[in-house]
Amino acid sequence: MFRVIDILPIGSDLSITLDGDGDKITNGCKLVDDNGNVIVVKSVAMVRYTDPQYIGKDITVLIDKCNISVGSILSIA
Repeated sequence: MFRVIDILPIGSDLSITLDGDGDKITNGCKLVDDNGNVIVVKSVAMVRYTDPQYIGKDITVLIDKCNISVGSILSIA
């Protein structure tokens, strides 16, 4: 399970940062929120590549705009 810790609107998309090891999250992966809404990952970003101590502690992904907020809990569908 992943907790949303940051949201950044980018055009018609959202960049969201998820707390947790995102090794299994890939482009096209489906995430689901507590209400059963499915969110498709458009792209996975590697924003911590310059500071290896943080790699694997969170992951940033690009998704379509949706009704999501900081603190939301997502899991892999």
